[in-house]
Order: sequence, then C-alpha cells, then structure tokens
Amino acid sequence: MALRFLFIALLLKQALCHAKAESCEHCDLGLTEDAAFLQGRAHMPHIERAAAPPKNRNSWAKTAMKKFNHHRHLHEKVVDSTDYRKDCEEFYETVKDLSLAERCPAVKIMSLEEVQKRWKVEYKYMEGVSKKDWDIELEDLKADFASMLNNGKPVIVQGDVPRQLGWSAADHWGLDELAKFMGDTSWQRTTFNYPDWIIGLGNDTSLRAYISNHESKNNIFLFASENGCNESKHLKSLVDTVRSQFSPSPEWAYPSETCQGIIAVDGIGSSHGFHCHDPVWNTQVQGTKHWWLLEPHYGSTVEDEMGFMEWGGAPKPANSKESYEYPNACAMLKEVEPPVGVIKCITKPGEMLILPDSWMHATCGLTEYTIAAGGWLGGEGREPPPKSE
Repeated sequence: MALRFLFIALLLKQALCHAKAESCEHCDLGLTEDAAFLQGRAHMPHIERAAAPPKNRNSWAKTAMKKFNHHRHLHEKVVDSTDYRKDCEEFYETVKDLSLAERCPAVKIMSLEEVQKRWKVEYKYMEGVSKKDWDIELEDLKADFASMLNNGKPVIVQGDVPRQLGWSAADHWGLDELAKFMGDTSWQRTTFNYPDWIIGLGNDTSLRAYISNHESKNNIFLFASENGCNESKHLKSLVDTVRSQFSPSPEWAYPSETCQGIIAVDGIGSSHGFHCHDPVWNTQVQGTKHWWLLEPHYGSTVEDEMGFMEWGGAPKPANSKESYEYPNACAMLKEVEPPVGVIKCITKPGEMLILPDSWMHATCGLTEYTIAAGGWLGGEGREPPPKSE
C-alpha cells in the first residue's frame, strides 16, 4: 500500500511541475510542459524529451527504482497531435454495417450467459477451500478468469450487455442526456504519448465542453481509472456521479463499491496508443471504437525481466529495427500499417471486451462520442479496499 501512495505522490509532483511550467531537470519524472504536446505537428510523431515510470501495477515494487533510473536518462517523448477525424469518418463508413464476426474475425465471441456459466463452474471448484483462504483464492480466481475463458486470449461478449446487467447507462448515457446530468462535473483532460503513456494535462473540462470543443483532434480524451476508494478523492467523486448507472458489476468482477471502475470517453480521432496492463473488462455503452491487440510476448522497446512490455515501451517485432511508437493509434486506419500479427476488433454499443493480463492493445474512437465502462480484474485491486475517512 505504501508503494501505491508513493506512486500517487510522484504523479502529484509531476502535476505541480506542469503547473509551474518547470523544465525536465526540475521534475523527478522529467516531464516537459504540456504546451509542447499541443504545438503543431507533421503527420508522423515528433520527438521531444521526457522520462517515464514503470508500467505494470503488479511489478511496481521490484522495478520501480531500476526503471526510474533507466528512463531518467532516456528522456525521449513521442507525441502525435495530428487530426485523424477525417480518417475515422471514412473508415467508420466501411465498417458500420458489418456483423460482429466481421468486425472481430479473430476474437472468440461469447454470450454473457456463457461467461457467467463458466464463472459458476470455476467458482464451484472453490467449495473445498477453507474459510481462512477463501478471500485470497477468490481474488486469484477473479484475476485469472479472463485467461480461463479462451486459453489466455481475449473474448468479445455479444449482445446488449449493459441492459443484460441491468445498467441504467444503457438508456441514459447518450451524449446530450449524460452531459446534462453531469453538468460541470470536472474531468481531467488526458492524452497519450511515449514514454509517458496516459498523462493528465492538468486543466479540467466538462463532458459537454470536451465534445463541443472538438478536443479529440489533438488526441485529448477523458479517462477515469480507479485503484481503490481512497486513491483520489476527486477521481472517486467523479466516478461516484455515475457509479450507480454502470452497476452492478458482473459476478466475476470486483463489486462497484470496491472502486476498481474504468470509464473511457473518446471523441472521434482520439486514441490510447499500444500499452498493456493487468486484466480488464470493458463494455462499450455508446459509440464505436477500434481495438488493435497483440499477444503479451510480442517484442517491445522496453521490457521487464519476463520479456513483457514495461511502462514507456512500444511494440517492436522480433528481429526488427522498427517499433510502433504511434501515440495516436488512429494513424493505423490509413497512414501506417499496424504491427505484424495484430488482431483487430471493432466494438459497437452493447459489446464487452474481456482482455487477459499483459495483452498489448491500442484504441481509436471512430464516432463523435464514445463512452465505455468496466473495471480491473487483477493487480493492486486484489488488496482489500482501504476504509473511507
């Protein structure tokens, strides 16, 4: 737990450096000011100077200082603020009428009923576990469940999953209604670059302002990712505004009251570049999103001791000098070829993607407004949530 708070403190220090517009050497995380990201760019990513923390929440303790020291001397920042909205519009027209099997040809399709049935089978095996070990075994089962469904590969759940789960979001997360409901609720403006990955820009906005100001043209998106109820009061307050609308969680996920939720809002053309982390479930509620998926042991520019991508890394095919440091994955719609061996999947409203541990993935919003909700299935979430103050 202490390490988690250390990480939060470092992120807060990063934000202070941004606010004061201090240079790289004056910030422990070595991040340049945000204005640099928003400068005009050529079509391909641009190189600047920065540093980054390690990636995997599970491996934080063993890699933190080593990776900090390693990245502190790299100081390379790759950003891409190209406006990909036109590419997204044109691409969407080619896929909007395709079936799920056509949109996700290499991903196993299951129904929510089938997933729930598999959970009950695995859960039943725990009947012999002693009461003393029950909580530990249950959390391990949840963390491993995503890998059990399809031999360690992703699964797409078809149908109207939000409505099947009983979410009011299914009927009330259209842009106009949700923006009116949330009003001036503050979201941190967020972007993606290498080696920082997801990074807060320091100045907040509302949902309506984000969409109406077309901020996605600069690869800015809204993102809320929880890691326990006491991690961030502002984050918890934001998610609490709509938490009841994407509850209950599936049986095999963390209950909503443990604060392991994820809400992702993208305007057209905004993107999370390739990255990987603990297992997650992600349900598309509104809009259409393109996913690119790569197996865990695909090469990376920065790897941990096990050969997995670390924070700040990007996909790099074996025996190749080329890497895929494209902070805006929408470039892969038309401008650049995606990595060899990539699995493509396009999610529409109602569909859920279950992603096992350490699978590399990148996304691109194809419609004016997309919003998805889900949560973590492993990592720090295995620890009991701290009590509220």
